[in-house]
Amino acid sequence: MESIPINTGIPKKGKFEEGTSIDSQIYFENPDDVATRLGLLGIQKNAISFRDIVKLLNKYLKDARWDKTIVEKRSNQLQQIGFTYPLEYLLFDFCLAALDKDYLDARLYLSHAFHILGLHKSFNLLLSVIVNESLAEEDNKEVREFLTLLGRATEPRSASSYIDIYGEGFKNRYQKYLKELKQIK
Repeated sequence: MESIPINTGIPKKGKFEEGTSIDSQIYFENPDDVATRLGLLGIQKNAISFRDIVKLLNKYLKDARWDKTIVEKRSNQLQQIGFTYPLEYLLFDFCLAALDKDYLDARLYLSHAFHILGLHKSFNLLLSVIVNESLAEEDNKEVREFLTLLGRATEPRSASSYIDIYGEGFKNRYQKYLKELKQIK
C-alpha cells in the first residue's frame, strides 16, 4: 500500500492522488521484493494496481476468520476493561454501510474500528480509499467481493438477531450483504 499514490494528508486522506485510479499500474524497481511482501513469488511483471491488491486480499479472505483478521490480543484487552459492544460489529457495520454505498456511515464505522481495534495503518488506508473514492459501486465487483468477504470474516454469530433491534435500516443492509454473499458462493 505504501507504494500506491494515495494522498494521506488532511483533508484528502485516503484518496488517490490526481491522475491515479483503481486500475493505475504502479511500477517497482525491485519487483521481487514487492512480490515477496505480497506473497506473489514468481511474479512476471513489475507493476501492480489497487485492484490487484484487492484481488489478493479476496484470495486471503475466502478462508479467513475473525481471529485471523483482527489481533486477538486487542479484543481481550477491550473485554477486560468492560467493552461490551461486539467488536466484530465495528468492521461488519463498515462493510454493510460500504456495500449499501452509505459512505458517510462507512467512514464513521471505519474511524471507530481504527481507533478502538487498532487496525494497521495500511489496512485502514486501503479501506479509506474504498469509501473515499466510492469504489463499492456495482461495477467494481472485486471491491464488492472484498467488502462481502471481510463482512463474512467479521460477521457476529448473532447478526441476524439484530434485525428486530436495529430496524429496517439494518435489515436492508443485511439483506444486501446476504445477496452479495450468495453471488460469491
